[in-house]
Amino acid sequence: MKHKSIKIGYRNYEFKKIDRDFSDSHGQFLSKEGLIGLSDEDNISHVNTLLHEVLHAIIYQWGLDVGDKEEHIVNVLANATTTVLVDNPWLTKYLEEKLKLKIWMEKIDRKST
Repeated sequence: MKHKSIKIGYRNYEFKKIDRDFSDSHGQFLSKEGLIGLSDEDNISHVNTLLHEVLHAIIYQWGLDVGDKEEHIVNVLANATTTVLVDNPWLTKYLEEKLKLKIWMEKIDRKST
């Protein structure tokens, strides 16, 4: 993976490669260790796994009370989001453009004050 970490809430979570010889999981979120473990897949499944683990981190960081339904909720949202992004390739580029514009505008605002 190109990036070494991701900031979610106030915390940076480091990406670590999962050794598939010792685990059948594609990903793992470890809140106390500040880690998101990912296998070395290189396909749409990897995107889904990354979204899945990020959603676990969001639930943890924002203290969402989802009870014993967390895994189900995360699976549904990650699968649905991945499907929407795959079925609508323009959406990723659109979101990226809008986010870049927001960041650019914030930099201009900081310079003018």
